[in-house]
Amino acid sequence: MKIPQTKLVSSLEDKFHDIYLLLAKESVQIEESLEKIYIKAKAKNFKKKESYVVNNKTSWEFLLSKENNLDLFETKKIIEIKLIGQGPGNTGSKALKEYSKKPNPNILLVVTGEDLDRKSYSSAWVKVLEKAGAFISIDPLSQSSMLNWIQEKGTKYNINILNEAGKLLAEKTEGNLVATLQEINKLSLIYPSADIDLNKMEKSIGNSSRFNLFDFSNAFITRDTRKAVRILESLKMEGTPETLILWALARELNNLLKVIQSGSSNGIFGPRHYLDSLETSAKGVGKNRVLDAFKEIALIDSSIKGFTNQNPWLGIRELTLTF
Repeated sequence: MKIPQTKLVSSLEDKFHDIYLLLAKESVQIEESLEKIYIKAKAKNFKKKESYVVNNKTSWEFLLSKENNLDLFETKKIIEIKLIGQGPGNTGSKALKEYSKKPNPNILLVVTGEDLDRKSYSSAWVKVLEKAGAFISIDPLSQSSMLNWIQEKGTKYNINILNEAGKLLAEKTEGNLVATLQEINKLSLIYPSADIDLNKMEKSIGNSSRFNLFDFSNAFITRDTRKAVRILESLKMEGTPETLILWALARELNNLLKVIQSGSSNGIFGPRHYLDSLETSAKGVGKNRVLDAFKEIALIDSSIKGFTNQNPWLGIRELTLTF
């Protein structure tokens, strides 16, 4: 069943599906919908959550195990499968199709796809999940809808972003939702419960922190631990959401894994110095360490969503120190 993003809340009230598939260009858009789904899931007594960040070496036994398919009396749990920049591959497609034939009612399967190519949207595995559950395809924000999105986020952070100020923010961040949300969060700390006019927006953008989210991810991937921790503390003090930091880490790890597996940075977008950093780090980091880091990210993500008692910031700091 295909559900428009705007109808998700009413759909959750009408029927809660066993399977949800969410595809979008940006992780921020996916997280907005996931939040609504997980609120409903908690109300339906889904207490546990397992997260898997998929790559082409992933074993899909976690989905096809006898426990997941046959034990109808186990504790309710969520299985979250994250696809970043690539589909599930042949093995994953088969596993998803097989599971969809007879979903376990005590399992909520949530599959998210970030920045997949448009061909994936009409692939066989997508059609199977759409038929067995709910499919939310989230369109990228247009230039005209970007202003509305900025103002809605401002309202969520208890600030009122006026039109001209919102247009300036959209222009400066060039449509990057992560950077835009980070700036909105900073504005809410500088001007709590205020109207944000053009003058305030210009001052905020002009007085941007010395460090930003991408400075952190670059320091992390180059394994400059001291710098990465220093930037992380700065981001924490500014109130940067943990989910944005996890998004940055997941993207960097995904790129690093691609270089480790292929031996080259070909096909990865970025300036030459960034690609050189990836290739250098790939020589000093084993594939297993990257896969372990993905598992740590999944656990931290679970703690953010309230499924574990771990402190998310401590988890992020520990990963930064030990990677």
